[in-house]
Amino acid sequence: MLGHRTMLTMATAGHKPCATTEEPSGHNDGGCEICGDPADGFCAQVKRHLCADCAAKPLAARRDAGVRDA
Repeated sequence: MLGHRTMLTMATAGHKPCATTEEPSGHNDGGCEICGDPADGFCAQVKRHLCADCAAKPLAARRDAGVRDA
């Protein structure tokens, strides 16, 4: 098979969005960006700091909610 190229397969960790409860303190101001309560983590799907209550809401509701005024 001269001239045939094969793609190397590698691990695909990190391709699926998920929530995390730990983030470097420089990126977490401590507040949920939807309701203003203390944030419990960062939601990779909507790219926002969220509390547990707001994170439990359906994804469409989280996307439609505006960022609170600081």
